[in-house]
Amino acid sequence: MEAHEVKYGVTVVIIDKEVKTPPSSIPVNTGDEITIRRLDGMYCNAINKDGERIYIAAWTKVKELK
Repeated sequence: MEAHEVKYGVTVVIIDKEVKTPPSSIPVNTGDEITIRRLDGMYCNAINKDGERIYIAAWTKVKELK
């Protein structure tokens, strides 16, 4: 599924091979676990495992963790 389809507060792992982030954003890589927050234009903001706010392209492929 794509990041914009995930409900607020759900933790996912990034499965996309090439993660798009805005300029000056914290780097995000394949395999990173993040908690999705809100859709913000063409990006979804999220929280990484260190509690930092990150942004990924809304079309980034992710997989929900159970």
